Amino acid sequence: MADEVKEDIAPEAEAAPKKGWLGLRMRLVIAGVALSCVLGGVAYLLTPSSASGRETIYTALEKLEEGDYADARRIAESFIGNYQLPEPEQAIPPYVLGSIAYHDSDQFWSEQDKQRIFLIAARYLRQSADLGYPEGYATEGNYMLGRSLVLSKQYGKSIPVLLKTYEAAPQYRREIEDMLASAYLADAASSDQQLTDALTWADKYLEVKLLSPQQRDAATLRRAKILLRLGRLDDAVAAVDQIAKTSPVYVDSLIVRGEVDLARAKQEGADREQELNDAIDLLRQAADNQLVGTDSTRASSYLLAVALDEADEKNAALTQATRTRKIYFRTPEGIAAGVLEGRLLRGAGKYGEAVDVYRRTLSDAALEPEFRNPYLTIEQLRIQVTAAIEQFLDKQQFQNAVDVAQALTPLFPRDQALQTEGDILVRWGETIMGQAQVAKLAEAEELRKEARERFRSAGRIYEKLAEDRFSSRSYTEELWKSAAAYFDGQDFTKSIEMLDKYSQYEERSRQPRALVAKARALIALDRADEALELIHECLDFYPRDPVIYDARLLASEAYLEEGDVALAEEMLQANLNDGRLEPQSLEWQNSLFALGRVMHLEGEMFEAQARVAGILEDPEAVPREAFELLEKSNSSYQMAIKNLKMAVRRYPNDPQSVMARYLAAECHRRSSMLPRKRFRLVDIETQRVRFDKEVKDHLEAALEIYASLVDELTEKFETRGELHPVNSDILRNSYFAQGAAYYDLHQFPQAIEAYSTASNRYQNDPIALEAFSQIANCYRLMGQPIEAKGTLEQAKIVLDRLPENADYSETSYGSADEWRNFIDWLISTL
Repeated sequence: MADEVKEDIAPEAEAAPKKGWLGLRMRLVIAGVALSCVLGGVAYLLTPSSASGRETIYTALEKLEEGDYADARRIAESFIGNYQLPEPEQAIPPYVLGSIAYHDSDQFWSEQDKQRIFLIAARYLRQSADLGYPEGYATEGNYMLGRSLVLSKQYGKSIPVLLKTYEAAPQYRREIEDMLASAYLADAASSDQQLTDALTWADKYLEVKLLSPQQRDAATLRRAKILLRLGRLDDAVAAVDQIAKTSPVYVDSLIVRGEVDLARAKQEGADREQELNDAIDLLRQAADNQLVGTDSTRASSYLLAVALDEADEKNAALTQATRTRKIYFRTPEGIAAGVLEGRLLRGAGKYGEAVDVYRRTLSDAALEPEFRNPYLTIEQLRIQVTAAIEQFLDKQQFQNAVDVAQALTPLFPRDQALQTEGDILVRWGETIMGQAQVAKLAEAEELRKEARERFRSAGRIYEKLAEDRFSSRSYTEELWKSAAAYFDGQDFTKSIEMLDKYSQYEERSRQPRALVAKARALIALDRADEALELIHECLDFYPRDPVIYDARLLASEAYLEEGDVALAEEMLQANLNDGRLEPQSLEWQNSLFALGRVMHLEGEMFEAQARVAGILEDPEAVPREAFELLEKSNSSYQMAIKNLKMAVRRYPNDPQSVMARYLAAECHRRSSMLPRKRFRLVDIETQRVRFDKEVKDHLEAALEIYASLVDELTEKFETRGELHPVNSDILRNSYFAQGAAYYDLHQFPQAIEAYSTASNRYQNDPIALEAFSQIANCYRLMGQPIEAKGTLEQAKIVLDRLPENADYSETSYGSADEWRNFIDWLISTL
């Protein structure tokens, strides 16, 4: 403690009597003026133009000693901030102004006004102390400073000042012992050492023999409170037993007794119920014997609410806490009661009311320059508010949680409040996104829109937080969270802006993740070429960083955007064949699914090129180039089947598995084209049998997958009443693909059945016309022209019933008129 005092208090000036020294000092000043005139340097001793030529800063000290506070203030104020004064004299103006404020406190009756004046006095006197005090005024200045700090409730700051003054000013020792005991008690929080120090000074003060009975009783009561805080319950009772019933503080002693019983009840002993009843009786007795507004009334009112809560009388406790908060607002008891009231309201499920109470309570608690409350520490308050926020989050009362977080300032640091609010908004957005996953499609899109708004709000909050923490080590992490939140909110431009700042300040080891995150945002903005530059920077300069697996996945996506299927495949193969990436990892899993999709796409591209080259011509007329392209297509399809089936087998519950199964079926069906073409080119029976078997194997494998998809998705549709648009398309395509596969197998009745099911299911969609035309074709090949014509006539009826605004481009190749002409032509050919 001695070192702390030495550091905190300005060294005392050389001892000198306070009064009677100014005459000598002024003679020295006059001599100094004459000498400086000879030297041509008088400016630093003259007063500013606003002061009389005869007034110096020392005149302000003279006026202060004479009690002429008005003139002393006027002169001192004219010198405040005048850095032309020599350093020893710069301490005089704040000393004079602080002393005047200290003495002015006697003019005020309101405790709040007194506290405000002492706060001003302490500010000036601290400034003077830091500058070294005027010569001979250090002891008086420190005493006034220490007392001003105590009376403005800056207890922690007052202690070292008072300790220093205690040694230097024997005449003030009794007052300082009294103030130190109170300051240590008020500043103790949960520190047993400070409580022990408080008890030491309280005992010293009680050793004074000239205390009045009222002073002794008040000091004894304070000692009992200290003992209570130390857990020395029997000693606390013994102390209050010394206070007579006629004492002005007797009612306060009842409160201490009530607190002792309450503390004993919390120890869960055998007499808990009786101790609680005794505590409640004593506290009610104390409350009934006091005038409203006194310290004792406030204390007993709050503690009664605590005792009722401990006794599990929740309604009575809530009523008492509410009453205490409303009547004694902005007092320590009112603030503590507000915290208790908030908890009880939350327990009763009255969340909106609890939020209002927390906001008012936090606002009241922030009015004091330093949070001091004998009933709860700032840490306990933080724990209570955090518990409230967590409960609101658990109950998905997100707006309530945000409201409380926004009320944390100015009592708690702004950056802590921002961090809390940002975290709440992210959790809010994630919860809404989770709800969208299981919601109806129409509602899901609205939910996702709302979730994105929450994420963007979080991005803005984290951006502010980063600005506040610019000079801290967490600056870049806040930028990262802001970028991630903006990305989830689909504000990709802002996400890139945050990532640029992140890259500017983050250390090299964490640059790869920024490169990948920025590339992902660029891809979302259709800027794949820029994304690839960043991805290759990551791959080239950070080849051992785990983020390269994500980088390759993104590179594959970017290459597909640019139409380079080969490089997209290369990136995915690099992930799967890396040797360090485990199949259990999400990156390996996604790479496997993606490779299957890429190989399917590659097969489609080669097949399309083969069609252009003439693969649909009679086998004898097909150019060699077309066959080569079809062989490449078939090879890609086989690789796609291998990877897609492996992915589905390893990860059957992955949402990607439905699409993977459908693509595998498509690969099987399309792979049947090559052996079918070869079948018609060979004459050797064994080869024809082999090619025929390949065709059937592929088509039957495809049919098996289509059937399973139809069953699964139909059941899901019947259960939920709707399907995700992607799954809805897969179900529709599976119906038609079944018909196409049966057709290629020349199993026309089965094809007709599949197409009929599709036409019935999608009779209000232009795609039904495609089903009718295929059914008619099957009947034609079966030699049943009447049935074919009837099917086409039915198609015309369906066409006429389709709405005028039907979109034919989505699922068919022609307009309504073109379909009508086409159907008429088909009828004419029968």
